Amino acid sequence: MRRVDRKRIAMAGAVFSAIIGAGASTIAVKAHDSVPDAGEVTSVVKQATAAATATAAPAVATPGGIPTSADSLPGQVVTSTLDGHTVLVYLPGAYAALPTSHFPVVYFLHGSPGTAEGWMTGGTMQSLLDSLIASGQLPPIIAVFPDDQGVISDDSYWGNTPLGDTVETWLLTTLVPTIDTTYRTLGAQYRGIAGLSAGGFGAVNLAIQNPGVFSWVASYSGVFTAPENLFGAASAANSPQQTISTLPTGDRFPLFLGQGAQDTEFGPQTTQFVSTVNGLGWTAPLKEEVVPGPHSWEAWTAEAHDSLVWLGQLWGRA
Repeated sequence: MRRVDRKRIAMAGAVFSAIIGAGASTIAVKAHDSVPDAGEVTSVVKQATAAATATAAPAVATPGGIPTSADSLPGQVVTSTLDGHTVLVYLPGAYAALPTSHFPVVYFLHGSPGTAEGWMTGGTMQSLLDSLIASGQLPPIIAVFPDDQGVISDDSYWGNTPLGDTVETWLLTTLVPTIDTTYRTLGAQYRGIAGLSAGGFGAVNLAIQNPGVFSWVASYSGVFTAPENLFGAASAANSPQQTISTLPTGDRFPLFLGQGAQDTEFGPQTTQFVSTVNGLGWTAPLKEEVVPGPHSWEAWTAEAHDSLVWLGQLWGRA
């Protein structure tokens, strides 16, 4: 998994804004009750350079841009398809009520096996987000739930692998800029990423490999060593257990690390990673917790709840 140039992310965002304006967007939005080949975007960038340079950049993040009213309005979930990937987007009720406001974004990565829809059916994330926002524990946020569509079933671990997976490239150079140009977001300062199990691996690995893209990271019962059958010779370079120590102090991010008390399968990896992070003298905010439950939604939902309450404390209110 290689680092992705943030300048390229910004350019890709402008490109997709130009494409959307021309009516050529690949996003087809449907109501959530109709439940439902990643690749490089180099050729698209070359073809649309002129249009991209004329496109306005996403809004600059400011603390005052986080909405504080209309919190009690329920959110809605829309389903999109982007380059063959299903993407669910939760919009808080305040999004429609405050048409000039911009919002934080959190990306949620599913496990393996898993789907974006699992966050709704197993994790009941729509009601969880509605509740936390209505209670004032979390500012209104946009939540994005993508499918990874790995080469082997969905086993990409959200990376670029020797098997042909290009999910990291797709997420960083297509999905993130598309969300930023399609919706009123606050940019990287208020962009978080979280994931469960293999998605927890993906969230932490992507944040380490691409400093500055995400300003908050959460792992729910995550994995911290890259599977050799997927990453081959690049396994060590994509294992957070080994790479977290190489991250410069100035690039460290608020980090949530949770696990289930009865998770005997992957819990030890989180325990080891927590020890590694603490041994580094982590200078950014750090929260660790153990909740009841095995490697299942019983633990993941509790971890998601607690991590988002903590996120609300970090991002605060305007």
